[in-house]
Amino acid sequence: MITELRRSKRFADFLPITLSAVSGPDNKVVAGPFSGRIIDISRHGACLLMTQVLLKTYHVFHSTLKEEANYLLLRINIPPDLVNFTMPAMPVWMGPYVLDEIKVFRMGVEFLTGPEGELVQRLEKVMQKKQSERDDLWNSVSHPYLQKHREE
Repeated sequence: MITELRRSKRFADFLPITLSAVSGPDNKVVAGPFSGRIIDISRHGACLLMTQVLLKTYHVFHSTLKEEANYLLLRINIPPDLVNFTMPAMPVWMGPYVLDEIKVFRMGVEFLTGPEGELVQRLEKVMQKKQSERDDLWNSVSHPYLQKHREE
């Protein structure tokens, strides 16, 4: 039996993001922007799909964790109105994801804002608009492909 240990419900989505590494003391961008997608999100954090994690000598996961004052700034575009949100976050885990010829990275991030904070509540409210439609679209596109891949 698998016990669910997540602190809050996750929602599947496929939201476009840009991600920059920021120096904590002066809030200066030290690397980025990196482009990616949120593939699931909750009040506490998100799972990102990243095609690029290295820019010159800066590794978005390892370099951010190594420099304790640094953090990530996620800029999220939420369709259909393309509402922009900026969320500070820290990387928590990272791993490769390979599906046929597709090679990307999945990275888990934890939001630095409290899960009950105003910014998270605003983000959740905007995401709820047409979320089920985005979820249905994402599932209709991804699940047949994933199912086919599992059967092979």
